[in-house]
Amino acid sequence: MGPCDTFQTLSDGVGEDTRSALDETALAQAVRRFSASPRPVRLTGAIQSYAWGGDEFLAGLVGASPSPSVPRAELWLGAHPSAPATAWLDEVGVPLDRLVAGAPDAVLGRPTIERFGPTLPYLLKVLDVRAMLSIQAHPTLEQARAGFARENAAGIPLDAPSRNYRDANHKPEAQVALSDFWLLCGFRPAADIEALLSARPGLDALLAAVPRRGPDEAAWRRALYEHVMRLPQDGIDEVLSPWLATIGPRYAGGTLSPHDPDFWAARAAMDFARADGSHDRGIVSVWLLNLAHLSPGSGLAIGAGVLHAYLSGQAVEIMASSDNVLRGGLTPKHVDVDELLRILRFDRDQPHPSSGTVLSSVARRYPSPAAEFVLRRVTPRPDAPFDGRPTSCETLIVVDGDVEVITAATRIGLRRGGSALVPAGLAYRLAAAADATVFVAAVP
Repeated sequence: MGPCDTFQTLSDGVGEDTRSALDETALAQAVRRFSASPRPVRLTGAIQSYAWGGDEFLAGLVGASPSPSVPRAELWLGAHPSAPATAWLDEVGVPLDRLVAGAPDAVLGRPTIERFGPTLPYLLKVLDVRAMLSIQAHPTLEQARAGFARENAAGIPLDAPSRNYRDANHKPEAQVALSDFWLLCGFRPAADIEALLSARPGLDALLAAVPRRGPDEAAWRRALYEHVMRLPQDGIDEVLSPWLATIGPRYAGGTLSPHDPDFWAARAAMDFARADGSHDRGIVSVWLLNLAHLSPGSGLAIGAGVLHAYLSGQAVEIMASSDNVLRGGLTPKHVDVDELLRILRFDRDQPHPSSGTVLSSVARRYPSPAAEFVLRRVTPRPDAPFDGRPTSCETLIVVDGDVEVITAATRIGLRRGGSALVPAGLAYRLAAAADATVFVAAVP
């Protein structure tokens, strides 16, 4: 919600058609005024509710009441049409995608439009991962364009559960931890996979089902993973049941460490338990993929085709503006094995967490896997403000403390959880009366 529900006031005593016309008129006028005089604007993000989300962190961040029955998983601060943020222009709430479409030059700047078209090329999020997310990967730009066109031609509705490609964009992403954050990311070295599986009764049968490992480790990993993904359900249960029966009591008793993949396998078996006693094949990926731990302030970039899953914690995430996901288990949602295998990379992809590159005493920049975005962590102090000079628009989210966004003509105060958009080419200052932490998304 915004500072004033202008549309509700306009609608009192009028019919639906009249109210809609009044809403559209107010929106169009607000966008025209912004285009003529660009300025920083407050944003209200869109909360996404998924089963794996928590009930306290995001509610506390945005000042809402916790609701255990409605998990809050992601706060979206972007212009993706499925859940755009709201930009507040003269107390009129304008969907951010509408603002970008109505004033692209003012919001984005001509260089960004020439590179990416008249759309905001990134999507900034805050995540609260209470339960494990699905095993997943994202396509390259070329794969996304081809897949989107193919499914459109086949007449598959955009909201169909069987749809793989919901837009024509790729989804490289990066995240910075706000708490201890755990994830799976990229395939382990082949020797490590062999050691983990051979030491676990039942899982060792997977090694016997594929050719012996040769010099081409990527081919061996592909053969092993394809075997897992195509194995009939009774075969999956046969390889998983013995070891899960062993580690389940240890997990329940608190004797497994989160640094041990068995900890996450046992948790996955519990979180994705099925009424018929069968097991989700995605559990096997816990032993195939690298286990990464990010401490607060540490970040990681994930490119196309890298199999991964978020396991636990809170983080700020940035990605190209897309919702294309190919899943490999730990989910009740659609799993298209053929398409997943087609886009996956099977080379060793060791995660490399980074604390960012120091830009100044109050700013760090994190590695980005894409041309669409860069993410900075800014910690302004009373004696050290941060000065921004965006070439394109920048999106800000305050995760700790209070700040002021100051330009030559405006001041906006933002408390923890507050967010704003600074349009292209508008120099601004982030000032804080006490220590604060702000994440700034931008087009590089």
